[in-house]
Amino acid sequence: MPTALLVSCAMYRHGTARMPAALKAAGFRVFAICPQNSLLEFSDSIDGRHCFPAGFGPDDLTVITARAAAQLRADIVIACEERAVRVLSSASRLLEQVPVDSADARCLRMVGAWYAGQCWETVRSHCVQQAAAAGIRTPRQIIVAPGETSVADLAGLGTPLLLKRDYSSAGCGIQLAGCPREALELVAQAVTGRREDGSAMPTDGKIVAQEFIRGPAASVSFSALHGRMLEGFAYTTLHHQPEPFGPASVIEVGDHPALIDIARRVVEMTGYSGFGGIDAILPEDGSPPVFLEFNARPTQTSHLGGLVGADLCRAMACALEGRPYDCNVGRSVAVPIALFPAEWVRDPNSRYLKLAHHDVPWNERRMTAAILSITPQLHSA
Repeated sequence: MPTALLVSCAMYRHGTARMPAALKAAGFRVFAICPQNSLLEFSDSIDGRHCFPAGFGPDDLTVITARAAAQLRADIVIACEERAVRVLSSASRLLEQVPVDSADARCLRMVGAWYAGQCWETVRSHCVQQAAAAGIRTPRQIIVAPGETSVADLAGLGTPLLLKRDYSSAGCGIQLAGCPREALELVAQAVTGRREDGSAMPTDGKIVAQEFIRGPAASVSFSALHGRMLEGFAYTTLHHQPEPFGPASVIEVGDHPALIDIARRVVEMTGYSGFGGIDAILPEDGSPPVFLEFNARPTQTSHLGGLVGADLCRAMACALEGRPYDCNVGRSVAVPIALFPAEWVRDPNSRYLKLAHHDVPWNERRMTAAILSITPQLHSA
């Protein structure tokens, strides 16, 4: 039985809280390190947990994770959100500060095996550049340097334009500009801003202006090991919460081989291991999909693989133990899914709450009650 160690820095990330049940159903022992009173604590599928208080230092969290991974003999360490990925990526730096033959060095190397090298998700602009260099179709984009980039420089991208900030997530770092001049004005305001968690923007973070491609948003959720996709399923987004750039609230799983191919190539390009996803656009003119982002951590749909016949967690368990797995990449069951609680928040009268599969964790009632209690829009429910 393989062992998974989940590491979370988020209080109320719904996708994070749903991962233990999916891992447990796939045959994992599941342990978690998470903030005190976070939503992840309410999962009934965790075999053991360590909850840290607010203000806990990121380097301390990396060391505790490394020691726990060694003690548990974890087969996989899963950073559940962007911040957790950044924290665990510091294992290589901390390794330089301890004796090479020490116990902590051995522990940190276990974490570094999963989180070493480029932190792909935070530096999104670089990831798009790398994908383009690998021959993957991407939107045209220009890195905007305040005071240097001109209206003429952006004119070739057309209108409107999308502005995207590195070190952002959940659609919070995306703005739509009607013209190049407005784009430069928005960038001038953004460079003095802060990240969603209130911290200062890192100095290596960039803002890009990107051509706006009309068409439905689409994604692939997958599991991968050593640059090889193990399993995955593709879907289009029917609604976002909030509109227009927030996380999906209603998705429709379907047959999208071109999307699966992009995801496979991104996994190979990055040599990625773990759970992840890509975001793309299906252009309304019928041309090939356009890659937008690589999410190097479990996405909010990662736990749905068992429902659609492409079990990401089971594929990972089999790969870690060297067991055979009947891969269904790209051959998932077509089904619309209303994500909980996002679609209920977006529209409590949404037809998808009845017509689609409403993904409420009824088998984890403590978690369902916790989600209801922390979501003001659902208090009347």
